[in-house]
Amino acid sequence: MLSRAASRCLNKLPRHVRCYNFASTEYKSCFGGLPIADGVKLRREAIAYLDTFDPESWFVDPVTSMVNGNYLTNGNPVPTLDAFERENGVINMATTDEVDEIIKHIQNFKPKRDYRDSVRALETDIFDNYSAELIGNQAADFRKQDGVTEIEESVQANLVERRMNDLLLQDEDAGRVKICRAPAYVGCVSNFSNFLDLSRKVLRNIELGVPAIVLSRSNTTQHMFRWTQLLVMLMEKHGVDPGLLTYAAFSIKDIHRMFDVCREGAMYITCSRAVASSVREAHGNVMSSTGGPNTLVAAAMTDEIRDAIQLSAMIENSGQCTALRHACIAGATDADMELMFNDAPVVTTPQDALRNGAFAGVFDETHPAPFNLVEGYTSHPLHDNIAYRLGEQLPTDGIEEQWRQVYVDVTSVEPEKFGTDEQIESLSSWLVRNQPITLAMNTENADMSYARKLFEQTGQVVYTVGFEGEVALTCQARPQEGEVFGEFPVRRDLAKYTRYPVVVPSATPAYNCHYEEKYLKKIDKKTGDVAGLEEFLPYIKSSVVRGFCILLHGYLADACGVNRGDGKNTGGPDRTILYGLQRPPMNGQDTILRCDAHTSFDELAPTLLPFYVTNALPAVRISCDPNNTELLSQLKKMSGLQRKVDEQTEAEFSSLCDDAELYNVVLPHALADNNNTASLEQFPMVGQFVSLYFPLGHVKSTRRDDEDFAKYFSESKKWLKMRA
Repeated sequence: MLSRAASRCLNKLPRHVRCYNFASTEYKSCFGGLPIADGVKLRREAIAYLDTFDPESWFVDPVTSMVNGNYLTNGNPVPTLDAFERENGVINMATTDEVDEIIKHIQNFKPKRDYRDSVRALETDIFDNYSAELIGNQAADFRKQDGVTEIEESVQANLVERRMNDLLLQDEDAGRVKICRAPAYVGCVSNFSNFLDLSRKVLRNIELGVPAIVLSRSNTTQHMFRWTQLLVMLMEKHGVDPGLLTYAAFSIKDIHRMFDVCREGAMYITCSRAVASSVREAHGNVMSSTGGPNTLVAAAMTDEIRDAIQLSAMIENSGQCTALRHACIAGATDADMELMFNDAPVVTTPQDALRNGAFAGVFDETHPAPFNLVEGYTSHPLHDNIAYRLGEQLPTDGIEEQWRQVYVDVTSVEPEKFGTDEQIESLSSWLVRNQPITLAMNTENADMSYARKLFEQTGQVVYTVGFEGEVALTCQARPQEGEVFGEFPVRRDLAKYTRYPVVVPSATPAYNCHYEEKYLKKIDKKTGDVAGLEEFLPYIKSSVVRGFCILLHGYLADACGVNRGDGKNTGGPDRTILYGLQRPPMNGQDTILRCDAHTSFDELAPTLLPFYVTNALPAVRISCDPNNTELLSQLKKMSGLQRKVDEQTEAEFSSLCDDAELYNVVLPHALADNNNTASLEQFPMVGQFVSLYFPLGHVKSTRRDDEDFAKYFSESKKWLKMRA
């Protein structure tokens, strides 16, 4: 239920201001009515494609740069590599002249704003008639065992995100927002490229007139190039401007040259944290999705928990972003670890996996994944490409992901200590410091108490609660049903890796978008006083900042609270889903907003507001330089900030940051998102803005219609709510 103040605020704001932002009324309206692909047909046709696939074709028809529908073929030919470091074709790395031609195109191409009709006709064509090719090329290049599920889920999630794009364009048509139509740089992921790259990063951008530049990779670049070829062919068929799509077979040096020419373009990349950090240093406008040590927790090592760990760790030869890296199990032993992988599935080829419905095997010696045994791990006696480590202590922070290599760290907890406050606090702190994507929590006798404590004291995007007979895995998320997905970095280090956290589903072009100043001024002029902000708005001098704060408050009033997902009539498992905005972990760690001697209330206000008006207020503190007397005077007059403001010199603040375990620290230059926009009066979409500071995502039960779970987790104080 909304507070009366929140309801009054909502009544003053037009409905359109909350379109497409996470968990808003309009966001929720984008779900439902989803098509169900014919998985049997997809599998049959993909197997047939692979059975007749000629590996020599990727040598004869090399990867090469493309611009405006034309192939640039004068580049230097070098071998391409598949996921397991075997040569599988040729790529013509662009010459200087070819790089210049693409850069010139970037500078001169002027897209229209709306290509939805023709792009969506193309999209229907490619998924209806070329899915076998998409699946097969990915299998041959990445060695993917199950590309069918990705396509099945893509056609559903694509529809949800198309609806969100429609709402975004409506706002631009009305003069509320401005979509940046500088090119989107697409850094492809190897394992989920048909959805994350082809669909989310390319199709969703070009349909709103944002040109896409697909970048080559050091490995597994063949299958992305092949779908780019398909797109170029189908763009001509459906009358889509070929200038919207470019393929850049570029070196890192050439990519940086391109970045320098167009800094406004957003780079979308799904990768490791190390790669994201490197890209962010070269190009500030990066939207990255990064991995983390996905974790499964259980009170005992039963047969089904062993199976759950095996499957979660081995999915796609440990080649899925939700693959398990760590398990915390009461009473786990060395014998458990050996038994867990004795019957580990082994596959020979991707088409064999497709025939047998396999998706979590290790490849045999016919075409094995590289494997290097790391010191401190034990190689399994029957499978020298599977390794594990058992210990009583949690893994050291920052453990390596070991991509495409099956590695499992298991923390063995004394059974009598499992679920105690001390054990929960220790595990929660580790999860906050390492930020896995997913946390799978398996219960005994349907006692969900420890699972809710972990949910409340952490900030993952994906939580799954499992039960005997219906265990939770780390690799379960269907965003099209409300199982909202995201790969967030550690909150305190977020700016090192990404401009904004990336949420699935969402409107991709909205990440490189801002509100029109005239619109924000109009909101300020028309709205007047806002209940709950009587002590807040009078101190803001800028009409633009005030308008954004009013808009932000209205969004929070609408989006706060827990929402029910819907997995019915989608062909999926129909789990019980809750999703929404959440407050920072309830673990005693604060977010510190730092104000130096020159920080104004206008700079502080947008970042402070989401805390000030919600139940997240207990988790924030303001550190202010003693010389900023004007700001200190203003803050001390606000009743909601009593005992929340600390006068600290720079040295005292630095000491606090070094000594205290803090959830987040927002420095003066980052307040009001200035580190991203470089302007106090240019603001991103309210959904992106809030995601800089608050966790969000979903928690689900593995059971259908699990009303006990829904009630118990809905009552959690972790869900973000408006203060009365």
